[in-house]
Amino acid sequence: MKYSTRYPITAAHINAQYRLTIDGLLTFHENTIARYLTSLGLAAFDMQKQDKTWVISEINLELPEPPTMWSEDVEVSVWVSEMSSLRVWMDFTVREVHTGKTTARGNSCWSLISMSERKLVSCEGLIPESELVPEFAAGPHRKRALMKFSEEPSETLQHTINLVDLDFNGHTNNRRYVQMALVCFGQEFLAGHRPDFLNIRFIRESRMGDTIANETHTTSDPAAFVGQIFNGKGEELCRVSSHWVEKEPVPDIAEVNLVRNPADL
Repeated sequence: MKYSTRYPITAAHINAQYRLTIDGLLTFHENTIARYLTSLGLAAFDMQKQDKTWVISEINLELPEPPTMWSEDVEVSVWVSEMSSLRVWMDFTVREVHTGKTTARGNSCWSLISMSERKLVSCEGLIPESELVPEFAAGPHRKRALMKFSEEPSETLQHTINLVDLDFNGHTNNRRYVQMALVCFGQEFLAGHRPDFLNIRFIRESRMGDTIANETHTTSDPAAFVGQIFNGKGEELCRVSSHWVEKEPVPDIAEVNLVRNPADL
């Protein structure tokens, strides 16, 4: 079955142009999946009683429309689209409630690991077959081909993991990696462009006090980039492949009818 939740776009989710940020979008995505798993008795706090926890290894995100503006509401729908003994694929869509536009769609891959051994454990039979909806929001689930990229980075940043970066497991929140990868560009480029596709792969964990290096690499496509994040040992933690388009003009927020006259839901 499909599980849906609505969210208002608040000041915490927008950038200086009053548009929804990637971090806000990914927050809605993860929160909806968490609520869905909670409805099945499979939330993180349920699994921790069995020495298990959910981990995410990949996200594919397509952004065919300009990011949603404040103060629109969005409806996020998630569903289990494919299952194996070690992986659960969740597809999702994000729709603006008032306009009806689908502004984002994609999929994410989840697995269970033993908290004590930090090894993958079987999730076979955990989710009832009746929950399966074999519908793909953004194409097949097999891993996308890795982009070929330049050996030398075009931009580099360093960051030391602190309390703000941590999630409830005590490790770096996966969204923080994405945030860091998407700001490792020249300010002029960021001012005029937004991503319309992301392939995000989470490879290793990092913890409080770790110093990480964030690199951006160019590709043969001038609009495509690969971001790599490494720990102090030179091990890759996360890879973010992205494609960018020019930002759409932002309407005068004072003239957006929705702001002054929100439609009844």
